[in-house]
Amino acid sequence: MLDSIRVRRHDPENMLDQLIGFPDQCAGAVKLVEGFQLDGYTELEIRNIVIAGMGGSGIGGDLVKAVVADNCPIPVAVHRDYSLPAFVGQGTLFIAVSFSGNTEETLMSVETAYERGAVLIAITGGGKLAEFAVQRGIPCLTIPARGQPRSALGYLYLPVLAILDRLGFAQGFDFRGDTQEAIHLLSRLVNGFHPDVEDNRPKQLARQMCGKLPIIYAPQSLRAVAIRWTAQINENAKSLAYHNLLPEMNHNEIEGWKFPSDLTRCCFVVMLCDDAAHNRTQRRMEITAQLIEKHTAGIAQVHSQGESLLARLLSLIAVGDWTSLYLAVSYAQDPTPVVRIQELKRRLQMG
Repeated sequence: MLDSIRVRRHDPENMLDQLIGFPDQCAGAVKLVEGFQLDGYTELEIRNIVIAGMGGSGIGGDLVKAVVADNCPIPVAVHRDYSLPAFVGQGTLFIAVSFSGNTEETLMSVETAYERGAVLIAITGGGKLAEFAVQRGIPCLTIPARGQPRSALGYLYLPVLAILDRLGFAQGFDFRGDTQEAIHLLSRLVNGFHPDVEDNRPKQLARQMCGKLPIIYAPQSLRAVAIRWTAQINENAKSLAYHNLLPEMNHNEIEGWKFPSDLTRCCFVVMLCDDAAHNRTQRRMEITAQLIEKHTAGIAQVHSQGESLLARLLSLIAVGDWTSLYLAVSYAQDPTPVVRIQELKRRLQMG
């Protein structure tokens, strides 16, 4: 039984409390960015936007792009690497996001962006990125750096969205109204997802996934959410998980749902659904489920909630985050430590 006693037995570093506090974190992020000064930035000629970050810091960029890209008058790109594409330079708004401030890929890319004359903004909990920004007079929003980066999504996401809104690059988006709706919805969902609620949706999904390989399918418009689900299952539950997008997977992956049959029968598919997705994509998802179901361990649908796009994205993320916690507990795993990631970083520092 996935009750509070069992969850806390496997959660000594209180991932549960961080999930419970996520709505408050989002509200805190909105308040924090209100006093962030960007004097003179509205007069700059910006030709493209690049949001740089890795892992838990990078997913915020994907979510920002999901909200603003369709109505933004200039291209928005998310960057996850050391080197930068040639187009980054003068006229680029380069937003570097690093929870720790010491992410080596982000640090190397921000140094290159600075050398090329890009317009820089930093969002970080401190570290070398904060030092770099302060030394060069780059606007730097300092966020609380407690816990794991993946548990600080509100601070790594909403400030970037607020900055783009303030600079006029989030057209058709009501930052204040949409964030209020999203926070209210998240508060309601948290109450329903709590371990003391006997059989909530995340518990059901974790039970269905346990011992299986989760496959996340989503419309292209929900790409960021599918990435988040996959990463949370990886890091919290210490379980492999994969995702793909429609309609693209209908042109290749759908044909692979046959062999090896021992593997496909161990795959549990989650289809992330949003009523605002293209109607042809929604129909493709229905047909895809019909065609592959007999080869899987099961298929579940998870539907977004809320009116605004921001609320709908965060509602799906909430389901995925809580599911990953309950899956971790089902595997008797502490969801917080990321031992292999830390060991990889240690070996990299050795050369």
